[in-house]
Amino acid sequence: MAKRDFIKNTAESLIKKYDTRDPFELCKAVGVYVVFADLGSLKGMYKYLKKNRFAIINEQLDSDTKRLVCAHELGHDQLHQEIAKHICLQEFALYDMKNRPEYEANLFAAEILLPDDRILTHAHEGYDIEQIAKELSIDINLVALKVSSMKLNGHILNDIHLPILNFLT
Repeated sequence: MAKRDFIKNTAESLIKKYDTRDPFELCKAVGVYVVFADLGSLKGMYKYLKKNRFAIINEQLDSDTKRLVCAHELGHDQLHQEIAKHICLQEFALYDMKNRPEYEANLFAAEILLPDDRILTHAHEGYDIEQIAKELSIDINLVALKVSSMKLNGHILNDIHLPILNFLT
């Protein structure tokens, strides 16, 4: 199984088990403490400390970005606990695609926040990436990542042209 399939399955299992896509509710359900703090230019961080798991989110962010950062930190919780036992995973920029754990956490966030059927519906209505992002109140980069992942999984999205991201294949 490709890593991106594992990430998608992990996200879908959580959504199904807890019947929500709300990352704050999912964090609570799996035992991740969400803390808001003034982090300056840092958007968020994830830390595993003495069997406690924390998603720390910059309180200065707007509500849509807080939701995105929370989903991203939940991704670290579900995918990178072993790494977080040794280092604090920090996000100054959410779309650092050169860093595998960051890419994987972004892909996880895309799976949590962007249901395939919503993307497909908007794509078939002729929406482009920017319009989908605006309609769903989500960052355009996350929509681009989701669409690329959907294309790799065999979805035909003729109206949306993106370079295929091969990082996780």
